[in-house]
Amino acid sequence: MSAATQRTLRELPPRHLDWYTQAVLLFGDYLSQAGWAMLAIGSVFFWITSVNSEAKMLLQERTVHWQEKAGVILEADSTMAVQDGKRVWKYKHSFGLDGEKYLGESYSVGKKFDAGQIAYIRYDADNPTTNYLIGLRRSKYSWRVNLFLLIPALGLLLALYPIRQNLRFLRVLKIGDFTRGKLVGKTATKQSRTHGGTVLPVFKYNFEFEHNGTKYIATCRTHRTNLVEDEASEIILYDRYRPTLNIVYDAVADAPNIQASGKMERAPGWKAWVLFLPAFTVVVNGVYLLFG
Repeated sequence: MSAATQRTLRELPPRHLDWYTQAVLLFGDYLSQAGWAMLAIGSVFFWITSVNSEAKMLLQERTVHWQEKAGVILEADSTMAVQDGKRVWKYKHSFGLDGEKYLGESYSVGKKFDAGQIAYIRYDADNPTTNYLIGLRRSKYSWRVNLFLLIPALGLLLALYPIRQNLRFLRVLKIGDFTRGKLVGKTATKQSRTHGGTVLPVFKYNFEFEHNGTKYIATCRTHRTNLVEDEASEIILYDRYRPTLNIVYDAVADAPNIQASGKMERAPGWKAWVLFLPAFTVVVNGVYLLFG
């Protein structure tokens, strides 16, 4: 790109960025998307299994005034769940107390009872609808399913980790002064990114720029070499009060296009896909919290 056609950001700070463009910049990078994907899957798993696992029931054991009484097995059915190579069985049972009939469900790994058998039932003296067969468990899911909570925990870490850097990018986009920097260093890193089925190496770039007679270095890491090597000098935005706070514009994922008028464009509509996973995760957890 010739010097005559080089882009110039004429819009003076503080610049206005609409909420949609800011959201795309916050959540659009690869690491964030990977984190939100793991968190979304993990959230669904958590609400379906973990909150109903035996771990929850074990915690409840210490707070309930349990009593015991003989009851009868009404049904014994095999479930689709398997643990330790054995089918998990579900039992429906009932018992009578003070002229009232109470129903309950229990689970076992491998078959323990048949319909019609007499079995002892443990029940909450204050709320007999809470009950289970002694020696069995109250949930189809073992406490071990909670180990899979490491997946959403890791996802949350990956989703939140880039937020600080992306907020920094946003701040400099809004308040940063425009200048251009000269490439003074390019170093290969041990990292790579997959883009369009192609593995691309990540390089570290150093660009030199000047402010009030002092030279500063703007650093970035990117695999998009075509964007940071396509001009004689690259666009740098920096905080005039702290020039070490700066960004190489074209290295910022989803950086707004600069119009011929010198203003930043709104993020294109097709970029809305990067907001799907964060929105889905928030909605799923909100629905389960309110109605689960």
